[in-house]
Amino acid sequence: MMVELLMAMTVMSIALTAMIVVFTTSIFATRRSSQLTTAAFLADAQMEAYRAMTSRDIGLDLSAGTVSALDSNYTNDPACANSSTAKTCSVNGVASTLTAPTGASPDSCTTINTWYSNTLPCTPSRTVSSSTTPASPDGRSYRVDTYIIQLAATSGATAQRAEKQVTVVVRSSSALNTYLTRETTIIDCSTGQTPNSTDC
Repeated sequence: MMVELLMAMTVMSIALTAMIVVFTTSIFATRRSSQLTTAAFLADAQMEAYRAMTSRDIGLDLSAGTVSALDSNYTNDPACANSSTAKTCSVNGVASTLTAPTGASPDSCTTINTWYSNTLPCTPSRTVSSSTTPASPDGRSYRVDTYIIQLAATSGATAQRAEKQVTVVVRSSSALNTYLTRETTIIDCSTGQTPNSTDC
């Protein structure tokens, strides 16, 4: 009797251990999936703000104080490189690689961020959490990093107008050395162009 009871308890403990592993794994998978969904939502919202803007207003605040506050996770990202000038943020500096609002008389970053207060499109790096406005959809803390590269116009057989390459990278605030999602789009200089402007 005792041997049978011992065998039954052994089998039961093995089965329960396996179930605990399954439940734990599913909890972590669900959490990760939730983070990826929220990150994709934040990246989409950020990118839609740029698509709604006039091309000349698409740019980042490159003032000395803002640039000096950016960490190595930002500057070492592959998106912080301009293929048309062969410059990178980590080697050449953020201001020489990325671009501020352009045009004959560009709007200031303060004005642009006021227009789009939910996404602050002129801010290179911002945190979204349960205490920010708007708050993080799932209550977790994320960092939204934006990179805007000015691609100069080209001439010749494959001529093209000036473009801006916008990349949005969303990271978990608890793991800034990796990213949850990344989106890139190219915006032509004529996007939202005002009449008689010289943006192109």
